[in-house]
Amino acid sequence: MNNLLNSLNKREKNLIFIALFLIGIGVLSYFINNITTNLNFSSKQLDKAKSDYEYVVSKAELLGNNALSQSSNIEEIELFIRNLLQDSISDLIIVEEDNSLMVSFKTNNLKESISISDEIAFRLSRELSNIYYSKNAKDFTTKLVFN
Repeated sequence: MNNLLNSLNKREKNLIFIALFLIGIGVLSYFINNITTNLNFSSKQLDKAKSDYEYVVSKAELLGNNALSQSSNIEEIELFIRNLLQDSISDLIIVEEDNSLMVSFKTNNLKESISISDEIAFRLSRELSNIYYSKNAKDFTTKLVFN
């Protein structure tokens, strides 16, 4: 092989090196193009999967909220709130009296009480008539009254 390269003149050697260089660039550009095409396709599939997942989750939440808002069973509502906010609240009490529903719970701080109150009101899809916040020595008590 070495004899073959030595027997070629300078112009022929340069042409062979240029041809090999162009073939290398062609192969490299083919692989780069293939990789970017696969990446774009995967990205589109990921976006579609995310969209499908968000659609299913939103419909499931809507269905759950509708079922919960129509439910008058206190045990179902209590179970739903406990599952939804199990680590954030304590001393959950739900009482129904005079066609109104009272939800009482304790949290660590006022900001947490407000965000949890918003979440419960949104999830129950009922008309919120009163909200009471009170601070104890170490926690906050929140009472929500729904009509």
